[in-house]
Amino acid sequence: MSSPTFDPSAMQRWLDHDNHDTRDGLRALFRDPLFTPRYNISLDEERDLALRRLQAICDAGLISVTDFRHNPHRIFSVHETVGMMDGSTATKMTVQFNLFGGTVLKLGTQGHHDLLLDDIDSLASIGCFGLTELGFGNNAIEMQTTATYDRDTDEFVVHTPSPMARKYWITNGAVHAHYVVVFAQLMLDGTNEGIHGFVVPIRDKARNVLPGVTVWDMGVKIGVNGVDNASIGFDHVRVPRSAMLDATSKLSADGELTCEVRSRRGRFLSLADQLLSGRLCIAAMTLGATKVGLDSAIRYASGRLAVGPTGKSDTPILTYQLQQRALMPLVAKTYALNVAFNHVKDRYAALGKTTDRETYTDVLLLCCAMKALISWHAEDTATTCRERCGGQGFLAANRLGEGIIGGHAGMTAEGDNRVLMQKIAKELLARADKRQIAQEAALAFVPGPLRRPLEAALGGDATAAVPAVLRGNLSDPDFVLQVLRAREQRRLAGLALRLNQGKKRGKGLFDVWMLEASDQVQGLAQAYAERVVYEQARAALQRCDPAWVPTLGRLFLLAALDGLERDLGPLLADGLLTPKSGRELQDLNRSLCRELGADALALVEGFGVPAHMQHAPIAGDWLAYNAFDNFGELLPELQRGAPAG
Repeated sequence: MSSPTFDPSAMQRWLDHDNHDTRDGLRALFRDPLFTPRYNISLDEERDLALRRLQAICDAGLISVTDFRHNPHRIFSVHETVGMMDGSTATKMTVQFNLFGGTVLKLGTQGHHDLLLDDIDSLASIGCFGLTELGFGNNAIEMQTTATYDRDTDEFVVHTPSPMARKYWITNGAVHAHYVVVFAQLMLDGTNEGIHGFVVPIRDKARNVLPGVTVWDMGVKIGVNGVDNASIGFDHVRVPRSAMLDATSKLSADGELTCEVRSRRGRFLSLADQLLSGRLCIAAMTLGATKVGLDSAIRYASGRLAVGPTGKSDTPILTYQLQQRALMPLVAKTYALNVAFNHVKDRYAALGKTTDRETYTDVLLLCCAMKALISWHAEDTATTCRERCGGQGFLAANRLGEGIIGGHAGMTAEGDNRVLMQKIAKELLARADKRQIAQEAALAFVPGPLRRPLEAALGGDATAAVPAVLRGNLSDPDFVLQVLRAREQRRLAGLALRLNQGKKRGKGLFDVWMLEASDQVQGLAQAYAERVVYEQARAALQRCDPAWVPTLGRLFLLAALDGLERDLGPLLADGLLTPKSGRELQDLNRSLCRELGADALALVEGFGVPAHMQHAPIAGDWLAYNAFDNFGELLPELQRGAPAG
């Protein structure tokens, strides 16, 4: 390995972006043995451990629900740092402070704040978020849970009319939560006034389930078992009128409802707004876990000696092209996603109470894109690192399994990634210049010699349409950005054309979108998301130490080119790249992996995983860990569930 061209600690500070004192405070807290991984413990012990860890974070004052008002960046920074330590704790935290606490803060009024905010921060009152129902996970606006106003008693009656209406996968619900924010159809004098939120107690302070509430423990999952998920139902549970979160809808004592938002769909969207910041919390958690997994895998690959040119085991496996081609694009993408994520956090924090629909939609698309890309990347990284670490990667103590499961949890939480990509594509179509995309769709697959006459006939500018084949040097960042933009334009035009053709055939939008054009929908959203990441990565080069630009420039280029290589078939089929360019793309990626491999250790040191958080044996002296005397002493401790490492 060569000497790095940058100071890893300075790089860490640049990547961390904000709230350095809070991050440092968490890293210091994690020296406590409480935060050392434990194995072979019961389900009850796992859940208790996650709660005790969260309690320690709260006792240290390192997060507050009011951060959403004063310092939203802090919420996401805490999620990333805790995500490095324990996915279960991070998941319980994101429900307590974002979904439950954030909803009470934003949609509640002074009475709700006085009752709950301090207790949320101290964990004296634990909450959960009752949105998803068994039968309405992807169509929540049609949920069946009702909250019927009883004028005689000035109460709401919260009721689950069928098993399909039970709230499902409710984090914190099985054991710990005292309250749930219940989303329900507000029934007023026989009229459905749309979905509103209600703070409903489900347990007393001794954690006894209250009358009328039924809680089913979801049981053992494939991972993240420190999280107590539940199915929750309500049998005519009565709560006072003040239980309704009434920042945007108010019900007077005489039963008169006034709403700032007129439409039922609009009321639901305003209530579910906390999912927006939730997507950034999920992205932050999984980004933190990704950094830990890569840190372990790169350190192991740098020290694990295997067969070299002499036939002796004298060559670090990271020098193998097999390892470099697998691991270095993951490092590159982590850097690129990190700086793009920082940009999105800035955009979210600046959003405030803006009423500009276009600005809000911009941030919505960015949050959806970051959550999907980062959680997919987390799973891909953990799976690849597991394989490239061989049998060592299969040991629970090396934590790569946690990364795999955490990535999968991230793909589903706060919106299924594929559904989020559908939302991105829908918004892109809605915002597009219809005339321009119609022209590009008409020209997309027209042979070169015929394009200019057709453009003239369409009344278009010859420079406006996407060229049939892009020509340039893929080592040129400007050309790579041109390819990414052209791919997005081409896919936008192609999807618009497909939908229009379906309409002409008498097909409904639903049939074409959901049953025929799914690949095009997903492809457009992926193209948008990857283009945004590369644009923001390139912009970040203007804000870093100039001495880092050569290294970061190669990293960001590799991140973009790796995505193009994975998409090479469609790029060639669509005629955006030539077969010759495709071969050059693969050659260039191999070269970049080799060059950046020399800085691999310094690059993962830039992730800022301190030694006391490198619990995976392969991240340290894995040979000493596997020495017989040491292992013989550790094994009984592991079996008893004592700290490992």
